[in-house]
Amino acid sequence: MKFLFWICLIFSVHSHCQNEQIVNLSFNLSSENINESNRKIVDAEGVTFYIEGNYFRKDNLVVKEVSPNEIENKTFKNINDLIKYKNALIEKEIKKSKNSGVVSIISNQDVFKKIFIYEKATNNSILEHNVVWLEVIECE
Repeated sequence: MKFLFWICLIFSVHSHCQNEQIVNLSFNLSSENINESNRKIVDAEGVTFYIEGNYFRKDNLVVKEVSPNEIENKTFKNINDLIKYKNALIEKEIKKSKNSGVVSIISNQDVFKKIFIYEKATNNSILEHNVVWLEVIECE
């Protein structure tokens, strides 16, 4: 019986986990302003990008440098696209839970398989950061 429980649990967790979509965000490649709404925080353990109230974390300081040709054919999303997609997933899960009676929680890090943030470096190179979208709860 325990075996059946674990099989069901693993299957249900897998079915609600990350999809296969890879998302690319621009931090400062075009006209994004670096200010209080959009900033980069570097500490001893890694890098945190704060983009319009959303935190993206990379837990190491190793950076991949890419050429402009490598990102030329990539499609870039903005933060609103990510939020709309996540909200659509949540709505879908709510409808499924009404039928099944099982509630599943989708956290930000479960929405996309990978998220890459690209930023211009001071020497005109482009840096690629493989990040995790953090779940943040703010208290007043």
